[in-house]
Amino acid sequence: MSTCDVILAVWNGQNYLPAMLDSLLSQTTSDFNVLVRDDGSTDGSLEILENYKPKFDGRLSVIAGKPTGSATANFAILMRETKANYVLFADQDDVWKPEKVKLTLRSLKDAEAKYGKSTPIYFATDIAVVNKDLEMISPSYWKWKRLKPSMMGKLSQSLICVPIQGMASGINRALLDLSNPVAEKAISHDWWAQLIAAAMGKVICDPTVTALYRVHGGNASVPKEVGLVPYLKLGLDASFLRRGLGRRIEQANALADALTGRMPPDKLKIIRKFTRLQSQGFVQRRLTLVGGNYLYHDLVRNVATFTLM
Repeated sequence: MSTCDVILAVWNGQNYLPAMLDSLLSQTTSDFNVLVRDDGSTDGSLEILENYKPKFDGRLSVIAGKPTGSATANFAILMRETKANYVLFADQDDVWKPEKVKLTLRSLKDAEAKYGKSTPIYFATDIAVVNKDLEMISPSYWKWKRLKPSMMGKLSQSLICVPIQGMASGINRALLDLSNPVAEKAISHDWWAQLIAAAMGKVICDPTVTALYRVHGGNASVPKEVGLVPYLKLGLDASFLRRGLGRRIEQANALADALTGRMPPDKLKIIRKFTRLQSQGFVQRRLTLVGGNYLYHDLVRNVATFTLM
């Protein structure tokens, strides 16, 4: 059994996949395997993976299966398939710095030594934001998204604001077991795991930049800078915010249902209070947002939420 698996979800990634695989080959440790699942690519992704297998000397495996149609569902299968003690999430279009795996593994093991192996642990670092040609957009994803590390492990704020990118993250077996199966209502596999760690374990953040997060218009999620000008360009769309709140509430309900009886009562109370937001009136909803600390990390998004939601 592998001690560490890098799980990589692939779909039509031929333009960027070689750079990602090369960055895995350039890691300062080889103490990991790469578990890939292709979601029905129609380009040259599978051929690229086959060509890279000899370079990994038996450490790269590809799972075949029916297309799921989403990155989250693809990752959910990989999370069920891996038998490793430690798992790192990888996206096909990014590039990792050479020390990423070693740093993540060391940090997860140090956290287990401190809190115990039975403690669910989610570890994440900062990352740089680049364009499709790897030209710098921002040297810090945290600053680009106005994220505060001190808030990343707080359950109340994590329910409304996804604080961490999966490709910057690693989890231990205790968290993986609690995260499986990923709920159908989960917005993303990584957010789902982070919420479970915030509710039942530890979320640990390191400001080290360990990867280049490529923004190219075809990302599985739609990343955008947080700021007044970018948000004004999007327009003041109240329906968009309300749909987003609805999806977050569905995810929170799924989380509570999955972990009822295992989650500390105070954490369950935080989740249940959040799920009542959508049924509340204008004034009560805003009182709940403030009183429950269901807030974004930045003023811009909080103002938009209070104004339009």
